[in-house]
Amino acid sequence: MNSHGSKDVVNKKKKSVLPSLIGASRDGTLFHLDFSTKRQTTVIGSGAGGVFCLTTCKVASRGGYFAAGCEDGTIKLYRHHVNRRNGGLELVSTLPSAGNAILSLAWLDVGGRGKNCEGYSLGGTVIFAGVADGTIRRFDCVTSVATSSISTGLVLSTSDSQMGGSKTSLVHRWKPTLRMVVENRGLRESTKIWALQALSDGTVISGDSLGNVQFWDGIMGTMLQSFNQSESGADVLCLAVSDDENKVFASGVDTRVMCIQRSGLASQNANANMNPDAAPIRKWINTCAHRKHTHDVRALAICHKMATGHKRKMELLVSGSIDTRLCTYVTNDFKSSRPRIWFNWSSISPMCLSREHRLISVTRSDGVDLYRIHGSNRAHGTEEKDESKCLIQTISIKSPFNLTCSTISDDGKFLAASDATALYVFSLNVQEENGTLDLNPTKIRLPKECRRPSIAMRFDGAQRLVCATVDGTINILRLESSEDESTFHVSLEHVFKEHLDGIDCSCYNSGIVGLDISLDRKMLSVMRFSQSKGSVHVFSLETLSHWWSLPEIESTSTCIKFLGEGSLAVGCSNNSFYIFNVQQRELSNWSHDMGLPIVKSLPKELSSRAEPLSRILMTPMMHQKLILGAHGFFCVVDLDKPVPDKSKPYPPNSLRAKRSIVDDEDSDLYRSPSKKQKCSSNEGNNNFTICLRYSH
Repeated sequence: MNSHGSKDVVNKKKKSVLPSLIGASRDGTLFHLDFSTKRQTTVIGSGAGGVFCLTTCKVASRGGYFAAGCEDGTIKLYRHHVNRRNGGLELVSTLPSAGNAILSLAWLDVGGRGKNCEGYSLGGTVIFAGVADGTIRRFDCVTSVATSSISTGLVLSTSDSQMGGSKTSLVHRWKPTLRMVVENRGLRESTKIWALQALSDGTVISGDSLGNVQFWDGIMGTMLQSFNQSESGADVLCLAVSDDENKVFASGVDTRVMCIQRSGLASQNANANMNPDAAPIRKWINTCAHRKHTHDVRALAICHKMATGHKRKMELLVSGSIDTRLCTYVTNDFKSSRPRIWFNWSSISPMCLSREHRLISVTRSDGVDLYRIHGSNRAHGTEEKDESKCLIQTISIKSPFNLTCSTISDDGKFLAASDATALYVFSLNVQEENGTLDLNPTKIRLPKECRRPSIAMRFDGAQRLVCATVDGTINILRLESSEDESTFHVSLEHVFKEHLDGIDCSCYNSGIVGLDISLDRKMLSVMRFSQSKGSVHVFSLETLSHWWSLPEIESTSTCIKFLGEGSLAVGCSNNSFYIFNVQQRELSNWSHDMGLPIVKSLPKELSSRAEPLSRILMTPMMHQKLILGAHGFFCVVDLDKPVPDKSKPYPPNSLRAKRSIVDDEDSDLYRSPSKKQKCSSNEGNNNFTICLRYSH
């Protein structure tokens, strides 16, 4: 995918508009992602087979155009029109075919034109293409003025302009001017150029299937330097360049992210002043590397963040891998700073429990698996269960889309699931005889107003289904049975919209991502990813009215859970959590005693971990005991015990415990921790114990 800005994006009122994001697929389609509706729009076909790569020009004045490398060897140039209804993708040029599939692209501005006239916005640009035959091709765009009709044999794009009082056409002619061959080390198969980057001085950087990162003279076509990304020769799949173009980052099948650096222009100019006859030579040097991913790294990107205590934005490198996590690195201190890991773990659990029949439902991509947990003879400890023997039945749902969520009622009579287009509700006829459970699902027909797809769902125990829909509303569905309970009727009982008041529908965090129902089935809480007022709302299921909008907290809310006696726990992205008294509409006594913000009173070993909280569990018998869950750990909390100065890790000799970060400022989160850590004065306090390793 690729994003770009455009002069068309800025309207006359100069309102801030979300950037455009364009995506492509190997099935030959291109599409625009609309953030306001969270859907794909303007889906078109490339007409040239699969699309393997996308790129845009780096100069802002040339925004709105992007290039697509296709399977048949052609490069398609498109323009995105934001001012059109539902967006618009227009094909403006098709470059000559290279004879093989285009695997990578880099678009560079070398002409310096296009600042005053929109018609010249492509003139003076250069496209470098990595072709599947092991070559790097250069295409130059030359702009000419046509005063007569345009020949149909030319590959070009046209735009009308007024010059000298007469109407003329501006013609962009793309010409192949250079061909660089990448070595194949005597192999029969051509080397694949998976990644390309181009610098403003004309240097071209390539990453290939032999594990090489090579630097080329983009004008003469000669190779300048070559580096091995890995000793095994694993494919280099992605490249990224820092803003000052003095650092190049590369990674791929070998998960190490390497940094290749050269000295800045300031130091080179100083050496040139001392010896005017010597031309400055800026050699690239392989400086260091980090290995934080466990699987192939597929993407590298440069982003910026405003850090605490800094006037300027911090430049960060972001790496994405098929291990479903992101890592961020500080580019200015890449060698000594420690990468930070960000896990993509949903706050919605794929599992749900039916206590009456001891059933567990597990959401799959195309169905829901139902497992039966049999009673255990063990009084203490845990017991391993055979998954194949516990599986009762699989409810398959035929849909072209993956399931997003599912839930099962506490009595085991109903099951609901949703994908991106529709909601599905099933009635479950559960019969048990001689210890054997027989389950017969029946799909319930839903009226049109009840079919809205949902992000999160929950049964309230009174034959009502609470659905957080994709458009932000919360639907309350009533399930009524016939006298013989052979058929069921579903109706829309109520729709909650109060939590959407004052929220712009085009913002990123307007959708509900989590919900929970109190133990007495009287209150409903919903949450969206935000830290502002209104990120967590409470509704009354008895009166079907809005009860309370929780106040603003210092960090983004990530999970919610009702506790006993009308209390609500809210977890935050900085691993802190708050307890609210829902009945009194205020913070609980425990939260008041901890002080605000509460993160300063929690142990550093918890608050400074990179994995944010995504689950809060409550022990059924003791409501004052909680379990805070994240991707790589869980923490046991007893609200009746004092909070220690330092959390104890389990196991105590774990390597991850020794590497725990103890700094809590944004600007210091990427620094390596000091080896000397202060000892806790609460040696006998096991509260807030952090478990880093566990098994069945």
